[in-house]
Amino acid sequence: MAFQINSNVTALNVYNNLSVHQAKSSAALARISSGLKAAGGGDIASQGTAATLNAALQATQSSISQVQSSINQLQAADAAYGELIALGQKGLEVASRGADAGADFSALGTQAAALKVGITSIQTNTQFNGAVFTTASTPDVGGGTFTATPTVAAVPTLTAAISDTATAATAASDFTTYVNATVDIRATNAGRLASLQNTLQVLNSVAANETAGIGQAQDTDIAKEMMNLTSANIMTEAATAMLAQAMQLPNSVLKLLQ
Repeated sequence: MAFQINSNVTALNVYNNLSVHQAKSSAALARISSGLKAAGGGDIASQGTAATLNAALQATQSSISQVQSSINQLQAADAAYGELIALGQKGLEVASRGADAGADFSALGTQAAALKVGITSIQTNTQFNGAVFTTASTPDVGGGTFTATPTVAAVPTLTAAISDTATAATAASDFTTYVNATVDIRATNAGRLASLQNTLQVLNSVAANETAGIGQAQDTDIAKEMMNLTSANIMTEAATAMLAQAMQLPNSVLKLLQ
């Protein structure tokens, strides 16, 4: 081997290798300490992928919130329908008593009118989130909107006060029509409610998978980075020892000068 004093090429090569191993060790430490693949200036593309997935996740979570609100509204509507049907059935029972011998038509008429007022009150005064429960609901379900607007049946007319068997029969018919219509409306509401509940399950699954995707895109593999760190540290120690020996090579020239 040639003896060189001004340029210790061997030492320079060892030093360069030492720098490489130290850089690998620093990058592994940065990823382990932050938990991110992009830490230490590596795998920057992962951050772009994670950002895109995160934006999609935010949109999905917004849809989940809207769908849940609509579900709550439809559940409130279902409770109202249950009570409206109960009042309608009570009105039918009262009106049907007009066929009884010696029926008190005045009392029956008064009770039927009160039941009509109760039905009107529930239909017009029941609110959800500060608005009448029949307010239109169009939640974003991910790729579009789903219209779910609760409706109500026409209130029993009771055009004539119950004064005899005939007017009682007419009132009974009015209440029957109302009950049947409200049952149908409640069934439609139940179908919409079931659809939104299933949609919510899908959106929750989408959100979970988007969250997993964000983790897969940006989270570092700690086990892998620990192996990289261990390897880099071993090579750094070896390179340090070799650098020390390389730095001693010029000393052999001094022996020639003695």
